[in-house]
Amino acid sequence: MKKGVVVIFVALMVFSSVSFSAVKRTLIDFPVFEKNIATVAEKDQKIREEVIKKDPSYDLTQYGVPEVKFTGDDWKIENWKVILASSANTTRNNVLSYTKKVTSKRFGEVLGARIHFIEGRFLSWAMICPPFNFFPYYDDGSDVNRDESGEENSLVMGILMNVGQIKSVSSWVYGLNYQMQVAVRLRDRDENVQDYFMGSVYYDGWRKLVWTNPEYTENIQDRVLRRVALYPKSYPFIAFDSFIVFKPEQEPGGDFVIYFKDVEVEFDRAIIREELDIDDEANWQILSKERIQRRLRDLRTIGEQLYLMRQEQTRQKAATTEQKK
Repeated sequence: MKKGVVVIFVALMVFSSVSFSAVKRTLIDFPVFEKNIATVAEKDQKIREEVIKKDPSYDLTQYGVPEVKFTGDDWKIENWKVILASSANTTRNNVLSYTKKVTSKRFGEVLGARIHFIEGRFLSWAMICPPFNFFPYYDDGSDVNRDESGEENSLVMGILMNVGQIKSVSSWVYGLNYQMQVAVRLRDRDENVQDYFMGSVYYDGWRKLVWTNPEYTENIQDRVLRRVALYPKSYPFIAFDSFIVFKPEQEPGGDFVIYFKDVEVEFDRAIIREELDIDDEANWQILSKERIQRRLRDLRTIGEQLYLMRQEQTRQKAATTEQKK
């Protein structure tokens, strides 16, 4: 009897010592961003042409929707946007707020942003975001962020698949001794956004800013365990949405410059795919069909944005040519 009690006690001790193992992956890395997103854009176009060839109903141009043909140039760092708070959203401030690719001796090419905040001791903010939302799937339903190896999250381009509870978010940020505050905004599969406050950039040079989840615990016994619905629910993912820079009252406003190198996320995998006995999607294709419909909805919006953006670029080019005459 005592032997049985000892065995049970040892088993409980072993169980309580078991912990979750979070994985750390890079969500976006600007030194390789343009190269990777160009690869995605090229593959995206090939897959779309194959899908339309099989089913012409997916060709939105037959309904008058502007044709969307992404290239790597559409996603270049120079095309990222700086969105200002409504109180600072004037033509002058917008003209003086933009992004550009900057060379760092330490990291190579990074994202640089010039922000012209409202002048005066007011609270304000600015959002630095890509020209379009990152899409998680190609038109055939396959994950965008897989390279030739086919491994999960092997291509760094702004999307992380199969993300459960987040343990930490980190980013290399270059400060110039201003008391601005920085946050990283992430978007999930349900289009919900969450801001992760990284802290102040009141320093000079590069520093790795880290947000740590105070509710995260690695011990199984300390966790609230629950069942998660699997197929045909899609695997949860997160997408990079934007950087947010907050101006406190003590800063006078005007021009501000900041640089970002990357964003890393440490998280638990939501589902251990290797342990699944049956490939549900291969048998039912429910998710691939849903993903195509979602992609078509996104393309309608993106198509209009891309069309208007290229129209404006054409107008600006024509105006510049006219001025040179």
